[in-house]
Amino acid sequence: EARAGGPLTAQVMDEDMYWSLALFTKEAGALVTSLQTAVSLLLSFYALNRISWFWAMMRQGWVVQGRCHDLGMLIGPSLGRSEQDLRAMFVVYRYIMLCFFFSYQPFTPCFQFVGFDPLIKCGLMLEAEAKELVKAHTSPRTVIEGWLSTWIQMHVKDPPTRQQTLQALRELRSGAAGVGDLMDERAPVSFESLIYISVYAFCLLLPFGPSNIDYENRRAIMGAWHVASVLGDGVLVAFYLSLLHLLYHLQAPFDSIGAPQDSLNPIAILLTTEKKLRDYFTSEISPHIGGA
Repeated sequence: EARAGGPLTAQVMDEDMYWSLALFTKEAGALVTSLQTAVSLLLSFYALNRISWFWAMMRQGWVVQGRCHDLGMLIGPSLGRSEQDLRAMFVVYRYIMLCFFFSYQPFTPCFQFVGFDPLIKCGLMLEAEAKELVKAHTSPRTVIEGWLSTWIQMHVKDPPTRQQTLQALRELRSGAAGVGDLMDERAPVSFESLIYISVYAFCLLLPFGPSNIDYENRRAIMGAWHVASVLGDGVLVAFYLSLLHLLYHLQAPFDSIGAPQDSLNPIAILLTTEKKLRDYFTSEISPHIGGA
């Protein structure tokens, strides 16, 4: 019989109590095995889709950058390099950069607190334009896209070039809107709740998982230290909880607080876009293009 007040171990249990506890442990192990299968399937499905969504968000930045470059490539060579033309291209340069900025402002923490005043001070916006943009019902980007369309129709004189430039503007509008569309893609709340509950339940029940020692060998049960099992459970719990934590932070791909090493950086894309637009708008046309 078990010693009164003593520890409940395999060494002091009577036969009936030992086998009752062994049967309970086996049933709990079967439950943990079944739960691990369900949790692994759910978490794998969610993780693959979430990482694919993160990569799609990364590619969308390059799409917006490419559409901005398309506009610069079509507009820059179509105008001359007189003082008037350069002033006109500076206007469209400002509008393209503002369109890029406002595409990411609602989702990027470092952009969210940037009002119109800093944009006016850095030369990307005029005070009169700010008064019009503040009236926008949806986003300032919508108004700027209308300004870009008007600018193209006024300054790009060649009909085929104007048509291609307007097509590039439509693709820019689509790419910029795609940023917000991707951010709005979310798994159902009930599905995410099911994943969290399943993972936490599995982690709580994991210590009752299948034993690697046969319960028929009571002497082995009594003599084993079970250190490897405890460490293995700890590593497995850390893996599942870390993966859940990572997927949580991937929901905010531009947030540098939770996981700064994984956050996307729209500023870097914005700066490279600006550099290439300057080349398109300021570089001189080669005198040998005409074959001379």
